[in-house]
Amino acid sequence: MMRYALLRMARSYLALLLLVGVPLVLIAVIGTVSDYLQIERYGDTSLPGMDYLAVSMVLGFQLFGGAYTMEFFKSDLLDARKWRLHALPLRIDRYGMALLLGSTVFTMLQGLAMAIFTQLMFGVNWGNYAWLVVVLAAVSFLSQLVGLVLILSLRSAKLAERLSEVYGIGSMLLAGFALPMPDTPLFEFFGRYGNPLSLGQNAVFGMLYGNDRLLPLLSVGLLFTASALLLPLAAAAGRRKLG
Repeated sequence: MMRYALLRMARSYLALLLLVGVPLVLIAVIGTVSDYLQIERYGDTSLPGMDYLAVSMVLGFQLFGGAYTMEFFKSDLLDARKWRLHALPLRIDRYGMALLLGSTVFTMLQGLAMAIFTQLMFGVNWGNYAWLVVVLAAVSFLSQLVGLVLILSLRSAKLAERLSEVYGIGSMLLAGFALPMPDTPLFEFFGRYGNPLSLGQNAVFGMLYGNDRLLPLLSVGLLFTASALLLPLAAAAGRRKLG
């Protein structure tokens, strides 16, 4: 079932364009001036501008990958097509899990493809790719669960979609990627530990440039912990809405 879900996602050309094409174009365009930027990130370590841009973009667009889960749950299990699926000898909970895991894997593969592209074209240093896969899995799975909880909990699919965008854009803003945040303890905490993009950045940059290996491990642990907290919420919402 997960293979079927992956094949359907691969044929979603608009989603591929938005979640792969757009970030690559942005990276290429902004990257023309990134060589002049130095981003202070860890102590006295100054990150290359392109590295900061690429890592932030790739991880940032993982936050919007929950659109896959939301769209397929909506079309297959919440709209008119759901009666066709209920008529089949198919366990709906297993099918839903296949959609969730398929969306996670597909979004991870998109992120991995963008990482390889930026390394080949712009020399971006991603460090250990095995660790990168773990980070992508953590960010992607959390984002899928956020989308799943929203689509199953709210009556309006449009509202669920808008709130999922707030989740993605809000995380990027809190991480200080688009605009600098106020220099206060509260914003400093949320900018470092309180949103999934910052945790993903900590995990990647911490392994590359940090002296403390505990920070990247803690960051990934927090991402998986957040997912573990959302799983029972998603299960409860699914039982209530899908029967």
